[in-house]
Amino acid sequence: MTAVSLVALAPTASASGCVSTWLRSPGTTTNGAMVAVKADSPCHDLNVSWSQAAYAPDAKYSGYMGMYRKSSSTGWIGGSRGYVQMDNGYHDINNSYFALVTDLTPGTQFTVISRTPGDQVTIVH
Repeated sequence: MTAVSLVALAPTASASGCVSTWLRSPGTTTNGAMVAVKADSPCHDLNVSWSQAAYAPDAKYSGYMGMYRKSSSTGWIGGSRGYVQMDNGYHDINNSYFALVTDLTPGTQFTVISRTPGDQVTIVH
């Protein structure tokens, strides 16, 4: 699957010039994951600006993990923070709590996995 990328409408001044990518998680595996590429932008991290837990109508949060790899021929590496629990809704990308992976090099492939298949996130990078 291919991820959708758009130029971000900056919710804060620090997001100016960054890219926003929407991803749907396949669950706790990278099989079938939507893969995106880190933009060459002022944002160095993978910051969650929005998240939505899937399926369960009463689900108010989920756990998300950033994954990255240098090429499609190498294995995925999990972000050092592991799963990060987030409530549904919009998040402050200036708050380091919402950074799934830090200091990612432009051109690096990334995805997001979660505790529940179908969870959705928007990543500012």
